Amino acid sequence: MRLFQGIFFVALVTTMAYAQGPALKSSVYPLPDLSSVTEKKLIKGSTSYFSSYEVDVVKAKPGKSSPQGILPNDTEELLIVRSGKIRVTIGMMNKVLGPGSIAFIMPGEKYKIMKEGGEESVFYRLKSTSKSADVRERGKSSGGSLLVNGDSIDTKKTERGGRKDFFDRPTSMCEKFEMHVTILNEGLPSHAPHTHAQEEIILLMKGDATMAINNVDQKISPGSVVFLAAGDLHGIRNTGVGQCEYFAFQWK
Repeated sequence: MRLFQGIFFVALVTTMAYAQGPALKSSVYPLPDLSSVTEKKLIKGSTSYFSSYEVDVVKAKPGKSSPQGILPNDTEELLIVRSGKIRVTIGMMNKVLGPGSIAFIMPGEKYKIMKEGGEESVFYRLKSTSKSADVRERGKSSGGSLLVNGDSIDTKKTERGGRKDFFDRPTSMCEKFEMHVTILNEGLPSHAPHTHAQEEIILLMKGDATMAINNVDQKISPGSVVFLAAGDLHGIRNTGVGQCEYFAFQWK
C-alpha cells in the first residue's frame, strides 16, 4: 500500500511538472510569420515566479470572430496591441485600443475582443498563473482590470530619449507589476548590463536593437519578445537607425 502511494505521489508530481512546462530561459523570441495562420505561440513554460507563463501572437482579420469568454480564476492576462485596432470589453469597460495600447484582465473577468476598422490587427496575449494561493481580491483592491490607450500616456524626456509610464501596482498574480515604454536614441544603451531579482519582458515595438544576455549579444527585430530570467546579466542597446521603442515590465 505504501509503495503504491509512493508511486502515485511521484506520478502526480511528474504530471504537475509536465503540465506547468519546462522552466523558461532568457532568450529572444522573434515575431513569427502570420501569413498563413491567425495565432502562434512564442513562449510557454514555468518561471521562478509563475507556475505557467505563455505569450501568443494573434492576428485579427476584419469580419472574423475574436477571442471572448471568462478568464479563469487562476489566470491573469495582458494584451498589447502591435498594429491596427481592437475593441476590448472587460465587464462594463469598453475601449478601442490602437498600437502601443494595453488591456490588463484580472482573473474571473468576462471579456471580449473585437476587430475594429478595415485593416488587420496584431496583438500579443500574455497569460500568467502565479504559484501563490488565490489572491484575486488583491487585484480588485489595487484597481482591477485596465484598458490603457498608449496615446493617452505622456512621454517624459530623458537624457537617452524618453519614457512612458503605464502603471506600477499590485495585481492578482503579482505583489508588484511595473510597466513602461522606453524610447532610446540611436546608438545608445538603456543602461549598463545588470542583474535583478525580478523576471522581465522586453517587447520591441519599433527600430532595431541588440540584447546582451550573459555576455552574448542577440539581435532584436521589431515585434520580438525577450524573456529575461531572474538573476541573468542583461543590457539592451539601440543598434538601428533612429530611435527604437520598447515595452519593459517586471514583476514580483
